[in-house]
Amino acid sequence: MEIRPASPADFDEVHPLLLDFANPLMTRDDWRRMLFDLPWPVEEEQRGYILRDGGRAVGFIGTIFSRRTLSGVTRRFCNLSSWIVKEPYRSSSVQLLLPVLALHSHTIVNLSPSAAAHEVFVRLGFQPLETAQILMTHLARPGELASLGRCSATSRPEEIHAELGGEGRLIAEHVAGTGAAQVLLRRGARRCHVVATRSPWKGRWKLAHVQYASDWSFLWEYPGHASVALGRALGTVGLRVDARHLRGAAPPLARRYLLERPFLYRPGSPDVRPELVDGLYTEALGLRW
Repeated sequence: MEIRPASPADFDEVHPLLLDFANPLMTRDDWRRMLFDLPWPVEEEQRGYILRDGGRAVGFIGTIFSRRTLSGVTRRFCNLSSWIVKEPYRSSSVQLLLPVLALHSHTIVNLSPSAAAHEVFVRLGFQPLETAQILMTHLARPGELASLGRCSATSRPEEIHAELGGEGRLIAEHVAGTGAAQVLLRRGARRCHVVATRSPWKGRWKLAHVQYASDWSFLWEYPGHASVALGRALGTVGLRVDARHLRGAAPPLARRYLLERPFLYRPGSPDVRPELVDGLYTEALGLRW
């Protein structure tokens, strides 16, 4: 057996393993875009690591890399995704993590650990990134109704691109190549770029999971505006926001939901605090629910 980096050319070899996740909404192209053909520039050549036996892929873990400017400093991130190993080879699963653990200059994020994987990552020194989420309907803050003329929201790509500049415009261009929706909140000279994905809630009802906001305080002032605009784009009935991004008290009609298992991360440096880490440039932008 051998472990080697996965390049974009290895997708065809890995794809049969990904089918074992049994997500009927994920097409072949969805898997390719999420893991192998990223819509943003990446310096790292690998797209993950493959466990092979006799020339056949029997295990894989995806590595979604990105660069972010946080608190004025450029940081390296690696979001883990799709860790899977065929049953006869499960004893070799941790070997796939060894090259990932060697990425000491990167903040490594795991947003979807299984029960077994969660235990492994905690033993390897990963820390809780998130333990709860805030769930809201369109009427999360009833007082917003009085500000309908003062705050507006648009999901038109041409308007978002025209009103964002610099890194904000680049983010909008990168996200346009994913399954996420974007809205821009506006009030006077203030702007808040919001990126969200559709997430399961109750039965056929879905919530918009906010993965990124350029101004979290602005979002918490007008969650209803964002919810309605994202609802039109995603067919959702409310918002889901990771609690670490909460600024002040939760909206009056919001509900706090405890995660079954915390999201995990290993910061690349001590100053990469949980509230600095969002869902942008992660598997969340590519998964379909």
